[in-house]
Amino acid sequence: MTIQEYLDKIEALQNEKNKIVFSDNADLDLYIQKIKNETRELSFTLTEIFQKSNSKMTIINENILEMFSNHLGLLFLEEQESGNVCFANNNDVRPEYKQSFKLIDGLDYVYAFSHSTAFKESQKIIITSETDLFWKLAKIGSNLRERTLNK
Repeated sequence: MTIQEYLDKIEALQNEKNKIVFSDNADLDLYIQKIKNETRELSFTLTEIFQKSNSKMTIINENILEMFSNHLGLLFLEEQESGNVCFANNNDVRPEYKQSFKLIDGLDYVYAFSHSTAFKESQKIIITSETDLFWKLAKIGSNLRERTLNK
């Protein structure tokens, strides 16, 4: 699945009449509840994150990526660095030591959140300020994306 196909899949979630709730993982709703309980809630809708270009390609709203970066205290990397420049961005590094995130991480977070009961009720994606919760949701989203590929 390309990034564009993934963007289209996430964007299509807002148009579904019966929102799919990911029921296989009780942790998802637990993590979402922790995020909802944070004192400073920062959120956006799926409509706000996506922008259409003239070529009908979906483009991510850079302001949303900046909100993620600022709220999490993580650097957003637009592209994968070539070579083994720094071990800090290696996939084997535990989430609490990661200092940056990539587009796919943010999309996985959004994808996981969009499968939660909270999203079904509010239609909003809440950005957590806890990096640990961000990475847990990104992992759930990644697993959901992989399931979609294997169907």
